[in-house]
Amino acid sequence: PEGTFLVWLDFRDLGLDAKALEKFLAQRAQIALAPGYWFGREGAGFARMTIGCPRKTVQSALDNLAAAVKVLS
Repeated sequence: PEGTFLVWLDFRDLGLDAKALEKFLAQRAQIALAPGYWFGREGAGFARMTIGCPRKTVQSALDNLAAAVKVLS
């Protein structure tokens, strides 16, 4: 964690297919992440987040994501 700026997030428990996950992240969470399937079949259900930005930006994205996931529950 001290030397990286990429985080892999596991969304498999949400039960969304790749396109539904992309739509959920963009529309409901209002964040843009790199879909895991871009990096191979094993990446399906994951998304890559770049955290090489101000902490406030990362926190805002995580807050949006948490609120969006809460709506699904």
